[in-house]
Amino acid sequence: MPRFQLALLLFLALVAAQPALAQEPEYALGEIVVTSDKPGVDDVTNITEVTAKDIETRGATTLNEAIQMLPGVYIRTAADGTPRIDIRGFRTRHIKLLINGVPFQSTYDGQFDPASIPAENISRIILTKGASSVLYGSGGTAAVINIITKGGNQGMHGSVGLRAGQEDSYLGKASLSGGNEKGFFFGSVSRLNSNGYLISDDFDKNEAQDSDRRENSDRERNSFFFNGAYNIDASTQLGAVFSYTGGSYGKPPSVITDSTDPFGKTAKYERLEDYSDLAAQFNLRHEFDFPLTIATAVYANQRNELTKGYDDDSYSTTDLSGSSKSDSTSTIAGTNMRASYDFDAYGVLTAALSGENQSWEETGFTKKKKGETIIDTDKDLQEYSAAMEYTITPIEQVTLVAGGGYVAQTGPESETATDWTYLLGASYRPFEGTTISANHARKVRFASIRNLFDATSGNPDLEPEVARHFEIGLDQELPFKTVFTGSVYRTYAENLIEKDDTTDIYENYEEYLLEGFEVGLENRFFDSFWARASYGYLHSEDKSDNSERDELQYRPRDTVALEAQYTCPFGTALNAGVRYVANQYTYNDDATEKKRMDDFTVVDLKISQSFLDKALSVYAGVNNLFDEDYEESYGFPRPGRTLYCGIDYAF
Repeated sequence: MPRFQLALLLFLALVAAQPALAQEPEYALGEIVVTSDKPGVDDVTNITEVTAKDIETRGATTLNEAIQMLPGVYIRTAADGTPRIDIRGFRTRHIKLLINGVPFQSTYDGQFDPASIPAENISRIILTKGASSVLYGSGGTAAVINIITKGGNQGMHGSVGLRAGQEDSYLGKASLSGGNEKGFFFGSVSRLNSNGYLISDDFDKNEAQDSDRRENSDRERNSFFFNGAYNIDASTQLGAVFSYTGGSYGKPPSVITDSTDPFGKTAKYERLEDYSDLAAQFNLRHEFDFPLTIATAVYANQRNELTKGYDDDSYSTTDLSGSSKSDSTSTIAGTNMRASYDFDAYGVLTAALSGENQSWEETGFTKKKKGETIIDTDKDLQEYSAAMEYTITPIEQVTLVAGGGYVAQTGPESETATDWTYLLGASYRPFEGTTISANHARKVRFASIRNLFDATSGNPDLEPEVARHFEIGLDQELPFKTVFTGSVYRTYAENLIEKDDTTDIYENYEEYLLEGFEVGLENRFFDSFWARASYGYLHSEDKSDNSERDELQYRPRDTVALEAQYTCPFGTALNAGVRYVANQYTYNDDATEKKRMDDFTVVDLKISQSFLDKALSVYAGVNNLFDEDYEESYGFPRPGRTLYCGIDYAF
């Protein structure tokens, strides 16, 4: 029987629902989109949330693991060894990542490493796909991910945990939190160390991958996090967030040894020898005696990286052609302010202003047959935005949202780029338990420092990328505590920035059509069971001039996610998750040939037992239960069957 059918049977055996637990305390001062009891922008856009309980249930340790079961999300790991989050056919650089409302991606290429973001500090992940609030400013042409971190409850609380796995992998963590009527704090530390991961027994070993452990797949991560808030009075709250994450990891090379394979990539022997993420933010929120709320944030984030490209798989020398060294610093520093006025029956008006400086410094070298190129770069950009958003509920069943924003980018050697964004949305609740929504938005992403100023490929005349989103959604409550969600979307993306195959210079010439639908079903009828299932269909089309492609590379047409949990009367919980990916393609370098990738099914299981009134939890799990030999990018096999166990204690 095929593995997907086996996984489906396993899932159906667990179908059920479990009641939601109380929400974790969280640090809410960084919210950009002001939330209230009234209907708002969340009612007209595509919002999905992942809670701390969801993260614990799935056994997730990083951001990418926490969201990989969401519809429209595809996690793909390729040559750089970093998991990339693709959403509805867009890449990571088209996603705006916020931590408590503060931008967190690299200023160099607009991307981020989700494996460097520990899951243990997360209270909620808010994913807005497609159209999102104009208050977020530029970027986020695909989606916005806002991570809300944990806060503290009344009294003093803490936790410790240890997780161990194969290949001497372990994660140790501890937290301490507390609070009273004047404020709260939350702090945590963690250390992750792994000597690498095992590949599937079904993989045919070769000279590029001749052992069970994946070549150059080790990872080390150390993390410190703290946030706190102080109530100056009943109307004014002051908060601060500090975090540090650092470590190193290898970038597993391609396993393709056939030099005539048109789809294979030349093996590179690279390591990120050292990295560190430092972040700080300060928040002030004040509610006036009349219905006006003003919130301000000042923030700074910095990522330091030392990356080396070695001569061979000994990872010891950088003498030959193709070797390299890069010592870089990416920094974002800025401020934002938002004001929200509640006109009661006449709606809520919110205005936002933001400005930030993005800088990139890099030194190093790249060696080629023609000689050595010395890298010495120091560039910076400034981005500004001003936006207003109005929400009104003219009648009880209807919510209307309209917003518009002005965005600008300035920098050396490039003209000031300006553009505009907007959002129009509506929701209608014809019956209790039924919500129909529709939205249209224009989103803008500016060229990154790499696009503009790269020594060999930069183009200072690049125009902003533009995405136009159209979406219709339905949320429907069904009998037996079942909820159906569905959406149909269509996105036109223009002026996308890619390298020209002939000149190797970044140009605005890519145009994509991305359309599809997503459906989900969740049931919570029984006290001891829960289950959810989702399916996503994506049609991608390259509309660029003179393009040889039809479907776009690494955009799977079909994705299925199934998840269920059963909790026994004596406290044992069994969780199962299934991911199925089908119908994706890869192309050769000049896009004249394409190859269909193998479909794959990955099944994860976790069993846990609680003791001492749920203060102590012992668990064990297996990822990729059936030891599937699969690839998300051609020539880069993913982990095979992986076992782990752990213990958590809360006090």
